[in-house]
Amino acid sequence: MLQTLGRIPWIFTPIIYLLAVHQLNISLEGPSGYAFIGIAVVVLFIEFVKSGDIGVVSFLLDTISSVLALMVSTALLTYMIFSLNEAPTFFHWFGYAIIVGDALFSPANAFRTALRNFGVAGQ
Repeated sequence: MLQTLGRIPWIFTPIIYLLAVHQLNISLEGPSGYAFIGIAVVVLFIEFVKSGDIGVVSFLLDTISSVLALMVSTALLTYMIFSLNEAPTFFHWFGYAIIVGDALFSPANAFRTALRNFGVAGQ
């Protein structure tokens, strides 16, 4: 079961949360915003832990899902600003920062772990 949970691209969770909040017309001010911050931080932690000690196929899928999440979130943020004429709140920028952080640090962590496993690091 733990391996199955490790294969899920959790980084799409903040995107889905923001889409659901927008569709339901729920304000991110208050408990829903703080719940979003909690979910986003937990997702970043899960993605970072998931990126350690992985195989080649898992590394490729993890990198592709991170880049895809970055593209989707950039497109949605751009749509929100230019088409809906809404200003992003702190929570939108926080979620975007989590997604950018995942796209930068998860592949770097996986690559660092791979170098350590091959005995290349530190020489």
